[in-house]
Amino acid sequence: MIEIYLPILVMVLMAVAFAFVLFVLSYIFGYVKKSRTSLKPYECGMALLDEAEKRVSIRYYVVLLLFLLFDIETLLLFPVAAVYKEMMGNLEYRLYVFLELCGFVAILMIGYVYIYKKGALKWE
Repeated sequence: MIEIYLPILVMVLMAVAFAFVLFVLSYIFGYVKKSRTSLKPYECGMALLDEAEKRVSIRYYVVLLLFLLFDIETLLLFPVAAVYKEMMGNLEYRLYVFLELCGFVAILMIGYVYIYKKGALKWE
C-alpha cells in the first residue's frame, strides 16, 4: 500500500528541500542595503500623513463584518433561485422551495431590523 504513495512523498520532500535550499542561499548571498528610507513603512518619496499604527474605530470592523454576513447570505439566494426555476413543473416542490425562500428572506430581514435597531449601522 505504501508503494502507491511513495512517489508523492518523494516529490513533497524534494519540493520542501528545494525551497529550504533556496531560502538559505538567498539569506547567505543576498545583498541587503539598509537605509533610513527603506525602513519607512511606505517608500514613495512623500512624507507620511499619519501614523502607520493608528487606532481604528471598532465601528469600522462591525460594519465590515455585517456587510460580509449579509453579502454571503445574499449569495446563497442564487442557487435557490436556480433550483426554483427547475422545480416549476412540480407543484409540491415549487411550493416547498418558495416557502423555504420566504423563510430565508424573513430571517435575513429580522437580522437586518435587529442590527438597525441596535444602532450597528450608525456611523458616528
